[in-house]
Amino acid sequence: MLTTTKTLSGLMGLCIGDALGVPVEFTSRAERIKSPVTSMQGYGTWDVPAGTWSDDSSLTFCLAECLCNDFSLDAIANSFSRWYHESYWTARGEVFDVGNTTFLAIANYKQGTPPLEAGGKTENSNGNGSLMRILPMAYCHKSLTFAELISRVHQVSCITHAHMR
Repeated sequence: MLTTTKTLSGLMGLCIGDALGVPVEFTSRAERIKSPVTSMQGYGTWDVPAGTWSDDSSLTFCLAECLCNDFSLDAIANSFSRWYHESYWTARGEVFDVGNTTFLAIANYKQGTPPLEAGGKTENSNGNGSLMRILPMAYCHKSLTFAELISRVHQVSCITHAHMR
C-alpha cells in the first residue's frame, strides 16, 4: 500500500505542477516575479480552464499505465500515439501543446518506424520533452539494476527524443 500511495502522490504532484504551469508557459522569469503563480489559473498561454494538465502529464500517465503491464516499447509508443490521435489521457478530451520533436516521432512510429528509431537524433531534436514524462521509470528502481534502469530510461526517451544529450 505504501508503494501505491507514493506512486499516486508522485503522479498527482507532477500533474498539479503541470497544471499550475500550463497558463504561464513561455512567459518570462520577470513576468513570474511580477505576477507569481500562487493558485490554479485558467486560460493564459493555451486558453484552457484552470487545472488543465498538458502533454507532459498525459504522456506520463501513458507511460505509467504501460509499465503496469510490464515493459514494452511498442506498448508505450502505441499509448503515446493514442494520446495524440485519440486524446487518450488528456485533461479535457483535446490535445494541445505538442512539441515538434514529439509530433514527428509519433508520426514516424505511426508510419511503421520502430520505437527506438522513431525519435529525432539531430541537434534540433534535442529537448527536454522526454524528461517531463519519465517519473514512472523511477518506480522501477527496486526491480532493476541501476544499469538496466538507465538503459530503459534511455530507451523510453528515444521513442520521442533520441539525441544523446
